[in-house]
Amino acid sequence: MPADALPVLVRAGCRPTADGCFFFPRRRSFGGKVPLVERFIAFLLLIGLLPCFLLIALLVACADGFPVIFRQERIGYGGNAFTLYKFRTMRQTARKVRDGMIRKWGESDRVFKLDHDPRVSPVGRLLRRSFLDELPQLLNVVKGEMRLFGPRPLPAYEHAHYHRSDQALRLVGVPGISGLWQVSGRNALSFDEMCLLDYYGLCHQGFWFNLWLLFRTVGTVFREMRT
Repeated sequence: MPADALPVLVRAGCRPTADGCFFFPRRRSFGGKVPLVERFIAFLLLIGLLPCFLLIALLVACADGFPVIFRQERIGYGGNAFTLYKFRTMRQTARKVRDGMIRKWGESDRVFKLDHDPRVSPVGRLLRRSFLDELPQLLNVVKGEMRLFGPRPLPAYEHAHYHRSDQALRLVGVPGISGLWQVSGRNALSFDEMCLLDYYGLCHQGFWFNLWLLFRTVGTVFREMRT
């Protein structure tokens, strides 16, 4: 497709081909399996980061009690549901006020996520800015439910955003801890833009593309922590 027809990919830092187009390689199958090497890397990271896990768990517990791990049903490969793990960043009362907030601000073409969410605790705000709240998803990778890089799995209640078949293309691959959408504007993007970025990432998934995403993710983390 012509690059000028997909400005979100240009802003995301993706490079068009020599003829000025973005190419979406057709694959026989994206597959729903997580490579064993990624699962092994995630296992090693879980072991190596155990002291960090214990420290974060202690901070969350001291700030707002138990549980320290937040479990949520997310939609992954092929539209199948699985349980995602995160360090809890919201206050105990967060679920009670969510529906009221949606009624107040209304539905939009973006995923419901606020930049300054009043439900988030002070410790949770620090964890979100540093992306440390996402670390328990390494367990999802070990279990074969997620990859290190791929489309972010949406909560089950966000599934109503899918109105067209092209939007559901982001579900043809295994979701990931970080992806092109996360390092390219996240909440500022529309749902259509998110779907396009994620499908482009799936089409180009590979060692060099994932390495580029790794550097982009690290850069995004440092920028968020400075703001």
